[in-house]
Amino acid sequence: MSGFSFRGVHSSKFGIYTQDTSRIILPPRREGKVVIPGRSGYYDGVAGNVYDERAETIHCAFKCPKGKTVPEVCREIAYWLSGTGRLAYDKEPDKYYTARISGGPPMAQHLKYGEFDLTWNYNPPFALGRTVTQPITSGENPVDYRGTAETPCIIVLRNLSDADVLTITITAIKRSV
Repeated sequence: MSGFSFRGVHSSKFGIYTQDTSRIILPPRREGKVVIPGRSGYYDGVAGNVYDERAETIHCAFKCPKGKTVPEVCREIAYWLSGTGRLAYDKEPDKYYTARISGGPPMAQHLKYGEFDLTWNYNPPFALGRTVTQPITSGENPVDYRGTAETPCIIVLRNLSDADVLTITITAIKRSV
C-alpha cells in the first residue's frame, strides 16, 4: 500500500492508503479534426503535440483512529482535499502534479473504516519535476534535468563579479528520450 501528499499534507495523517485504479500513461491528444466537404480525410487543425486534460482515479481507504468517528474523519478529509494544490504520489517522489478533485467522491462508511475513489484532474496534464538552479562557471555548464515532456526554460544570468562579461553563448541541445 502507498499514499500521496496533497497541499503539503501526507495521506497517512488521516490513515489513508491508496490503490491505483486508472492511472494512464499519457493524457489524450487534443483532436483538431476539421472535415472538409467533398474531400477525403480531414484537416488536422492542431499543430504540434497538444494534449487535453488528464484525469486519473485512485481508490482510498482509511481506518478510523480511536476517539473519532468515521463522519468526523470524512469531514477532515473533505476539507483537506478541497481546492487545487500540489499532488505527489509515494511511488513517484521526484514528480508532482498540479491537481484538483473532479466531482463529488462517493464514500462508503463502515463502523471503523471508510473508503472512497478520488478522480484527480491535472493541469498541466504532465508530471512536473524539481526546479534546477545551477551556478555558472567558465566553460560548458550542462544542466541535468530528466523531464519527459517539453518544458519551458527560463535562463536568468546575473553577473555577481566586478568584472564586465564580454561574451556569453547559450546553446540549446534537444535531448532525445
